[in-house]
Amino acid sequence: MIIHDISLTVTPKTITWDGVELGFSSLWTSRIGPGSECNVSLLTVGAHTGTHLDAPLHFVAQGGDIAGLDLTTLVGPAQLVEILGTREITPADLEAAGIGEDIVRVIFKTDNTQRRLVHDTRFHTDYTGVGPEAAEWLVARGIKLVGVDYLSVGVYGDKNTVTHQTLLGAGVVILETLALDSVSPGRYLLAALPPKFADIEGSSCRAILIEE
Repeated sequence: MIIHDISLTVTPKTITWDGVELGFSSLWTSRIGPGSECNVSLLTVGAHTGTHLDAPLHFVAQGGDIAGLDLTTLVGPAQLVEILGTREITPADLEAAGIGEDIVRVIFKTDNTQRRLVHDTRFHTDYTGVGPEAAEWLVARGIKLVGVDYLSVGVYGDKNTVTHQTLLGAGVVILETLALDSVSPGRYLLAALPPKFADIEGSSCRAILIEE
C-alpha cells in the first residue's frame, strides 16, 4: 500500500485567497522549562487556509456545516484526472477526461500543478478552475466530491461564485488547495477528514490518496 499525502504544509507564509484572507499563525502559551512540564500552543487559522474542505454553508445561506458532512463522501474511491491547456474546465473537457461511470469523487490535476501555484507565496488570478457549465455537468453526473489543485474550485471572477453555488447547492463537497505534484492520474482511495467544527463553512483537512 502506498499513501500519497496531497495536503499542503501550512506555515505563516501559506498563500491565502487574494492575499487578504486570514492565514495561519501560532503562539506558544507554555514552553517546557522552569514551572512548565509541557509545550502548548494556540493556533489561529482561516477556515480556507491550506488544503481544506468547503461545506454547503460556504455559499448556501442555510447550508450544512463542516460537522455535518457525510463521512462516506469524504472517504472512498476517487479518480484523479489530468486536464491541461485550459484556464476554464468545460463539459467537453470532462467528457474527454474519461471519468469512470462509477466514480463519485473526482480530483482535477491541471496546469496549476505544473506551475506549482499552491507552493507560491503570491496569489494568482490566472489559475485553472471549473467553469459553471462544467459544474452543472458534474452535478448531473452524480459527483459527490470535487477536488482541485488551487485555492478555489471556480475560475477567478464572477464565475467562481456560480460554480460554488452550483456545486454546494447540490450538496457536492469541494476539496481545495491540493498538492498533486507527485501523483499520477488514476484511481485511488481518497480520505479527507476535517475536525468536527460546528457552524463553520470550511475547514483545513489532511487529504491522502491510497494506492493499493
